[in-house]
Amino acid sequence: MNRLITAGAALALGLVVTLGACSNTFTTPSEESRSAVAQWVGKNRVELANQMGQPKEAVPMTDTGGEMLYYSYGGHHYVFETDPQGNITSAVQTR
Repeated sequence: MNRLITAGAALALGLVVTLGACSNTFTTPSEESRSAVAQWVGKNRVELANQMGQPKEAVPMTDTGGEMLYYSYGGHHYVFETDPQGNITSAVQTR
């Protein structure tokens, strides 16, 4: 019985060490969603519209003077924030 417990503990410890070593190779969902659209930051709204069409919704942001643009493109959903000049300041792919 003690041998079985010891073998189980060694197996569990080995599994934990293996998973811990691999954990740095995975990206979190928020990192993936930001990196997928990071190419748009710094570009303008016209370039975005040329690629993805018109947004499903554009919401003016009174605090910054920019807009929040909501897109559905290629089976994915995106949110872009622009400054008052129409330049994209942040972007994220949502679920």
